[in-house]
Amino acid sequence: MSEQLRPSGSPVRVGSITLSTPGLEGTATAYPASAAGARGPAAELTSNALEAALDDANVRTLETVEIQRPREVPTGSAGSRGTALGEPAIVVEAPDPGEGWGQVVLYADEAGVVRWSFARDDRGSIDAMRGRATRTYLVPRQVQVAPADGGSRGILTAAGRKLLKLLVFPVVDPVLGEVGDYFAGRWENAKRRNFVRRFTAGDYQARDAAEITDDEWRKLAEGRALMFVHGTNSQAHTAFASLPSSFLQWVAETYQGRVFAFDHFTLSDDPRRNVERLLDAIPDDVRLNVDIICHSRGGLVSRVLAEKQAEIRPGEAKVAVHKVVFVATPNSGTVLADVGRLPDFLDAHTNLLSFYPDEGVSLALEGLITVVKVVAMGAKGMDGLASMSPQGEFLKWLNVGEPEDTSYFALAANFEPQDHPLAYFARDVLFDKIFGLDNDLIVPTAGVYEVEGCSVFPIEDRHVFSGADGVHHSGFWVNPLALEKIKSWLG
Repeated sequence: MSEQLRPSGSPVRVGSITLSTPGLEGTATAYPASAAGARGPAAELTSNALEAALDDANVRTLETVEIQRPREVPTGSAGSRGTALGEPAIVVEAPDPGEGWGQVVLYADEAGVVRWSFARDDRGSIDAMRGRATRTYLVPRQVQVAPADGGSRGILTAAGRKLLKLLVFPVVDPVLGEVGDYFAGRWENAKRRNFVRRFTAGDYQARDAAEITDDEWRKLAEGRALMFVHGTNSQAHTAFASLPSSFLQWVAETYQGRVFAFDHFTLSDDPRRNVERLLDAIPDDVRLNVDIICHSRGGLVSRVLAEKQAEIRPGEAKVAVHKVVFVATPNSGTVLADVGRLPDFLDAHTNLLSFYPDEGVSLALEGLITVVKVVAMGAKGMDGLASMSPQGEFLKWLNVGEPEDTSYFALAANFEPQDHPLAYFARDVLFDKIFGLDNDLIVPTAGVYEVEGCSVFPIEDRHVFSGADGVHHSGFWVNPLALEKIKSWLG
């Protein structure tokens, strides 16, 4: 059954949800959850990747609300509550899911841009309390321009309409236990691997690539080797999947086959712990000389190895790092990793996956949904994300280090999508309200190669892509100039 929204702000009941939409009119239709195994009308509004990720994360859709023909209406003095970013908001009142259940709202605007919404208390803080009759969510109200071709994009696919998905999950996961402190670590232990793997033109996109054997470690030690280190919420076979096989053939020839990758936890372990695990994996009688290509948070892991190895393992020195190519690394941090900004972190990464999907998108979405659960429950234990916070203890510790005989190179980008659904989100939300400066959707542009007060920065050997180049946080590997720069620095 459909209901007309009231731009005066008077509440309207739509299914089990009550909407207050000052300044917005349109027609709202509720689609309840379908019976087990059935695909109801709302299923057409959701991508297969999102459905698979929600199923794997044990998250149920309780109800979907579709707002058709949304239109902003002048309301004179009628006020509206705002989101955490100060945007005018739709106020969503949803019934409490009941004892033993957590709840969030997933919202998509007309252009397909996705935002996560968490229950808020009267002060606007995330409300992790359960047992109340209703829970309050604030979602952006502005009407965005739908894609010109009228098609559908993203993980919520109804272009030209606003969508709200009311999602619930059990507080006690049937496999991983209670969703609370250190739940992200339990998820990574179940879904990801800490290991050093082969990385060749024949298997770099394979999830089940073989682990490096003792004999292979000794072959890697016969000369300069190259290590790939992935970033947040990814693995080597997904983070670098878009690299052309010809590039992997080039590095194999350049390093005479001495090429490998390090898979590690990025949500629960900080980069120091990542490096400890890497050093534990190397046989005691092996000493390596390496160059590194690293993406995003993987650059912080690489810096710990280059700058802090002697502090972590005094007298051991298993790895000498000669060259590091940082690609979109938050060397100065990213405010998205601040505790209060984790909803924005989730929005940015979800939209990046939605509009620029890569290999393993369902598992990457499941990783983000794991963070959603932890945030919704007000839990802790995500040291891997906290390591990227600009004011966090980890970066304060790291940014007083100094590598010995290591050369740093950097690729960074200022992403300015033109005539793209993400244009409003990138400009008005990320640039104006969160970063306040150029960024690649996830990391501040200059923060890749500049770190205030750190002696090894700025990085002089760098290339910065402008907004006209269209390179986003995960888009370097398909850019021919980026690959040529890497070759020139490593060759």
